[in-house]
Amino acid sequence: MKKTLARIQFKKHFGQANHHLITSLVALHTLEKSSVIQAPGVLRTAWTPKDKNASVMRSRIFVLQSFLGWAVDSIDMYLGLLNRKPNYLQDISLSSKLDGAGRSVLKKVTIYSDHYKINEITHALIDVLITWRNNVFHELADNKLRPDSRKTLVNKASDIAETYRGLEVSGLAEKAEKGDSLTFKETASLINAAHHFVQELDEKILAVIDPMKFCKEAIQDALDEKDQATGFAAKYFGLTTEQRFRFLRNWLMNEYGYAEPTETILDECSQMKRNTSAV
Repeated sequence: MKKTLARIQFKKHFGQANHHLITSLVALHTLEKSSVIQAPGVLRTAWTPKDKNASVMRSRIFVLQSFLGWAVDSIDMYLGLLNRKPNYLQDISLSSKLDGAGRSVLKKVTIYSDHYKINEITHALIDVLITWRNNVFHELADNKLRPDSRKTLVNKASDIAETYRGLEVSGLAEKAEKGDSLTFKETASLINAAHHFVQELDEKILAVIDPMKFCKEAIQDALDEKDQATGFAAKYFGLTTEQRFRFLRNWLMNEYGYAEPTETILDECSQMKRNTSAV
């Protein structure tokens, strides 16, 4: 398994974010330099700004903020999917801590980062991203960076600049805590940090996962579905044990991106039954 289903979904939601961001900014720049002063007819709406350049400037800020808000929501989605059945974490204590974090993305990121020893630079930049988003998007919010994140921004400034193509972080903590506008460079770097965080976490989770346990949980859940007439179970029980090998191999690939289950896994999974409580 090279990627969790959670990461596959994250990439669908947010994979081309920087490309879309640059496209949006190029469009605004072109509009600013053009003679256009009204909306094209195809939009069927009025657009008559009193000051076009001011509208473009405010729209540019709005676009940058929106992309960062989407970044946090995408991370939240990814973290939530990891902790659902079939559970990629396979750790009752960790799942319990995550459940205790409630809806706080920052708490969940910290729990995952501490447990899986995520790179301190990545963790610090994700802390900046979420803190900034909370202070901008939530009225009366007063979120502060973790002390460790502040230390990392200071002590690892040169490493951050090297990894993120010249990103200057000297004023990033203050911007995050005040909710001040971020530059394109800062925005693009935080988007990249979101991708780095998801990639690193995903790789560490898959490095310790028990594939047999994961596959059996996934198949057991499918067998116990209520829709037995047309669902997974109807197909599964209609096949011979040998035929189930191919069916399960294709199903695990299509549903979870697991392309190479071993013969041992397929053998055990092909002999599974429904739970009596689900009948």
